[in-house]
Amino acid sequence: MTVAQSLSARARKARAEGRNGIEAVTVDPTRRRLTLTLFGPAPDGLVPANFRISGGVVTRDLRVVSVETDPDAEPDRAGRLVVAVDRPGDISRYRLEMVRTDPFGQPGTEPIDGFDPLFAHCEFSFGQDCPALADCKADPCPPPVYAEPVIDYLAKDYASLRRTLLERLSLTLPQWGERHAADLVIALVELLAYAGDELSYRQDAVGAEAYLDTARLRTSVRRHTRLVDYPMHDGCAARAFVCLTSGTGVTLPAGTFRFRAGEEVFEPVTAEDVTIRPAHGRIPVWTWGEPDCCLPAGTTSAALQDGTGSRRLALVPGDVLVFEETVGAATGLEADADRTHRQAVRLVEVRESADTLYDQHLLEVTWAEEDALRFPLRVRAVGGKDCGPLDVGVARGNTVLVEHGGSSTWCGSEPERVTWPSPPPGIPGCPCPPEFGCADTGGPARLPAYPLLPVRCSPAVPGDGVTGPVTWSAPFPAPGDIARGQATQLDGIAGRARDRLLALLHAAEHGTPADTEAIAWLRTVFGAAALERMPLDTDPVSALRSLSARFDELLQRKLARLAELAARARAGYVLQTGNEGWEIGQGWGRKEGGALAPARAVFRGPAVRALAPDPRQALPAVRATDAGDTGDPWRPRRDLLDSGPADRDMVGELDDDSGVLHLRFGDGQDGAVPAPGSVLELRYRVGNGTAGNVGAEAIDEVELCGVAGVSVEVRNPLPATGGTDPEPVAQVRTRAPHEAARQLLRAVTAEDYAALAGEVPGVQRAAARLRWTGSWYEAQVAVDALGALEAPEPVLAQARGQLHRSRRIGHELVVGSARPVPLRLALCVVAEPYAVAEHVRVSVARVLGNRMLRDGTPALFHPDALTFGTAVRVTRIVAAVAAVPGVRSARVTALERLFEPSGEALRDGVLVLRPYEIARLDADPARPENGVLELQIGGGR
Repeated sequence: MTVAQSLSARARKARAEGRNGIEAVTVDPTRRRLTLTLFGPAPDGLVPANFRISGGVVTRDLRVVSVETDPDAEPDRAGRLVVAVDRPGDISRYRLEMVRTDPFGQPGTEPIDGFDPLFAHCEFSFGQDCPALADCKADPCPPPVYAEPVIDYLAKDYASLRRTLLERLSLTLPQWGERHAADLVIALVELLAYAGDELSYRQDAVGAEAYLDTARLRTSVRRHTRLVDYPMHDGCAARAFVCLTSGTGVTLPAGTFRFRAGEEVFEPVTAEDVTIRPAHGRIPVWTWGEPDCCLPAGTTSAALQDGTGSRRLALVPGDVLVFEETVGAATGLEADADRTHRQAVRLVEVRESADTLYDQHLLEVTWAEEDALRFPLRVRAVGGKDCGPLDVGVARGNTVLVEHGGSSTWCGSEPERVTWPSPPPGIPGCPCPPEFGCADTGGPARLPAYPLLPVRCSPAVPGDGVTGPVTWSAPFPAPGDIARGQATQLDGIAGRARDRLLALLHAAEHGTPADTEAIAWLRTVFGAAALERMPLDTDPVSALRSLSARFDELLQRKLARLAELAARARAGYVLQTGNEGWEIGQGWGRKEGGALAPARAVFRGPAVRALAPDPRQALPAVRATDAGDTGDPWRPRRDLLDSGPADRDMVGELDDDSGVLHLRFGDGQDGAVPAPGSVLELRYRVGNGTAGNVGAEAIDEVELCGVAGVSVEVRNPLPATGGTDPEPVAQVRTRAPHEAARQLLRAVTAEDYAALAGEVPGVQRAAARLRWTGSWYEAQVAVDALGALEAPEPVLAQARGQLHRSRRIGHELVVGSARPVPLRLALCVVAEPYAVAEHVRVSVARVLGNRMLRDGTPALFHPDALTFGTAVRVTRIVAAVAAVPGVRSARVTALERLFEPSGEALRDGVLVLRPYEIARLDADPARPENGVLELQIGGGR
């Protein structure tokens, strides 16, 4: 059997320039000898260590035992090699690579000299008699799937009293049906509704505000619901990513720039300097020489075309790129570009690379799975008036996350000042008698004024002359995103230390001794006592080899501490630079300790999460400080229930009518109280709610303060999202009493364990049971991971951590993956006379497979389509197959567990699974133990 690589444009160019590569791999009938056909002559001096074979399912780790030139090769085709392996392989996919040997004489990782890096390897299979039955060329850009419009069925417009009066009039005056706003009866109805509301409020104001069901003031409802742990929100500001461009490199200092979309003002979320680089304005995506290229949906990496000199890219992890289609793939016109094909991603890894075939510097970037492309992005195409190459999709840098709301102190404006009132002056009088505990002053004293009422002050924000609601901003970055990023950083510390140790060993073997910095790093990691026992000065190669071999043994306690800190971070605890960061720096190097700083941009989480702020976590964007005070400012909080007497906390409460925010400070017990007579300086932002949800390309103006001679352009490729209006009081009154019952904080029953495990990110569903061990109960939890049959270990670890905090005392906890049940399914399918039988076979196998279909829906046995105890029904299988184009009829001839043959399921029409089992049908010939699909196709042509 021969497996040939397609001769793409790059292959033809590589062959024309004299580069070598693997054109085809042929397997002989014994499955022990491979014949390699190369682009050009075979290199001299090849040894078995120049070949690496990876892959395989049943037979793995194949080793090349000999290599020779094919004696039967034609004179004009000298590039034929015969490679012998130590044992036959299976029918699964293998990967053969021609590589250079490492210093130890073993296969390395770099391609052999003279070979193009993309053709120094080839995938093949040892299988025989497995011909392709149909043309299976995949479409690089499947048809787009458009989301259905969202309709809000809970929108209300009419006041209850006015509606009641109109309904009453319909009963008393059935002949009257006028509803025009200028009608006299309508005017009277509205006047009566207003008068009735005013009268009702005056009569019941005192007693009504004491109860949630009858409270009318927003402040009263907010305080009532907070007592039952319902966080009533007052709206949230919208956010958007804007892309800046400038003809020259410009650095804008923090606080000197903001943006506008008409009357709406947007300011950066983080106060930091922004450097605008011309090369980042439009970054082409490298297609490796192919004239037609598309990044499929789900892509998390790409290669960017780097420039030279001042046009070099300077991207780092944490930067945000916006991918977008700029022109139509067919016409090459900007008006035909698909505006829905725009998405922002946050980079988590940036690596320099190069395509030596085209002499092009590259930057390979990777982003998180949460930011995976939601659509196929056409990058390059052939079209336009001249039918030439078109750069359809590009990446935009110089991206800044902005939020709706303008600062009141923009460009040097003075903050508002509020004077905290002093207590009323005392009155002169005689002091208390000494026998009551008062000092004998021997004369008159100042007595406190009566009555003894506390001094209350609620400064209003915004003040006079300023219109608009105060901005409510959700924390960014979210503490959970920072903690997860720190956990990932901790997980990679040991690997980076191993790599550096191996690099030192490799350098020492080539005669380059370790420098002072490297020795200091070794002393930090392994300790001075361990290095004293190693001959690092006399025999550095032997010492470094010993350290590398005993890495886990020497650093056992440090590795355990890393795992403990990583688990703490995954639980949501944000590690601090002065505590855990200092500890890591002392044990693994100062660089690793500084990399845990919470302010790093790489810890800000995926870009998709930055545009979806949670309004229930939003706090007023108000900063209060004592005039002339250099101490801590007064911090906004949701409430003062957890504030101590010295905590400088304040609460912002929204007014019902005017939308003015009133600040409430502590009383000396729950929160500190400002000093009498002190002056508070208030700085705040104005702009909130859905008014900030502007469309794409709406933010088009830059305002600069104190920066002259700079020309900057701005645009927002994506619309602003996340803007939310304050939560209606009626909705809060309905939801708040039942919110506590909906929140599950403690696991007692098996259903509680399953529900809490299902809340873990990456878990589709979970099942649990309580098992008596003879001494105590053991909670056994099975997890069904999203998009996988077996849950990854990080998902299981996070589930264990969350359940451990919520488990009942005395319950042991065991968390594992779901139990897959492989099936044997056989069908007899009759194809239509006009249909190709093999095409029908491929389509039926795809529908009954475990992958996503081209329209974005999961196949019948996709992991996300099945869950615990989901029964497999014959009728559902027949219905799915009958819907395939070209199928006339279908009949199930066998349906049973693979290793438990039985005819009960076919007789009853349903295969019943246990609560912890999930059906599995991979239909993979290389792994028949994971499910077997047998198709018998009749009819067709």
